Amino acid sequence: MDSQDRALRVPRSFAEVTAQWLTAVLSGLHPGVEVTSARVDPHMGHKPNKARVHLTYNAAGEAAGLPPTLVVKGTFNGTTSRGEIIDFSNMAELVSYRDIVPHLDINAPRLIYQNWEAQPSESVVLLFEDMATRRPTYFPNGFATLDYGQAARILKAMARFQASTWNSPHFAAGGRWGPGTGAGENARLIRSLYFDILPRSEHWPTSVESPRGAAMPRLLRDAERMERGWFRLVEMLSGHGMVIVHGDEHLGNLALEPDGTPIFYDFLARGEPWPLGLVRFLIPTLDTLDRRAWEKALIAGYLADLRGFGADAPSFEEAWLAYRAAAICPLMIWLNNSSSWQPEATNTANAARAAAAVLDHDSFGVLGL
Repeated sequence: MDSQDRALRVPRSFAEVTAQWLTAVLSGLHPGVEVTSARVDPHMGHKPNKARVHLTYNAAGEAAGLPPTLVVKGTFNGTTSRGEIIDFSNMAELVSYRDIVPHLDINAPRLIYQNWEAQPSESVVLLFEDMATRRPTYFPNGFATLDYGQAARILKAMARFQASTWNSPHFAAGGRWGPGTGAGENARLIRSLYFDILPRSEHWPTSVESPRGAAMPRLLRDAERMERGWFRLVEMLSGHGMVIVHGDEHLGNLALEPDGTPIFYDFLARGEPWPLGLVRFLIPTLDTLDRRAWEKALIAGYLADLRGFGADAPSFEEAWLAYRAAAICPLMIWLNNSSSWQPEATNTANAARAAAAVLDHDSFGVLGL
């Protein structure tokens, strides 16, 4: 971050995303450019943190070919924290685009500008290309599940960037994604603030008493079993290949170009054992009956792609056992996911798919529970 970035205040509301602020941002990249008008649409999606901005420019901006629309994403809750995990997720996305995505062979929206402020509460802002210009196919809710070809194409794209990071020396101390780096903190904090404590948090009893939780078999509502299962899973996966994962692999963070090329966005990227990214993707993005019919073939194809891209991927039998155990991870997420993060219908659909997977695969039995 240079001195101009430090002097440029992070907007705390969409009303502060003005022509003047955008001029200050874009003129740093394109000298002489002035944004002559800026109109922010209503927020995109379920969370009020992202919106399309319509811009007009002076002659210098027109000559530079700057686009008529951009997408701005940020904290946008004034100067009040919405909670430790939400503050973390905002900063983790900035770290993902700044420190991780540029080093991957991955199709993602182009980040134009990023900035953050620690005080009076941590706040970030990200300015992106508007992907609508690519005319992508989006998956705006939990019901437009993937067909086989779509799932296979996304898995191949995952295998490409994961193979390039497979057990990378950059995960070690002193590496670009090692302990103490932004990426290393993404990995540490998602564990300490979320997964490691989720079954003991206030969210668990609230979730299991909600309609989606009440519909679960009692085995899947047991917080103590889930906590033990999670830590056994962490131990089980410790010997598996470490890769960079997208970190929040679900339909709302995926799109397809008109030619079928996958687009990944809204990252919480970090280093993790590869099975965790796989289960977070496959289980909530496929209809339950399709998952049962397709998952073995899709996983076999994914492993072949990992090898084709140069990774020392495990055998199918080893991968299948890890996948079966790791199915508890999406169940933890979607059983407890707040309705302020995703619509309740999406949370319910994905929790039901995850519950079916855990039962189909006897995940707790694989983990000795």
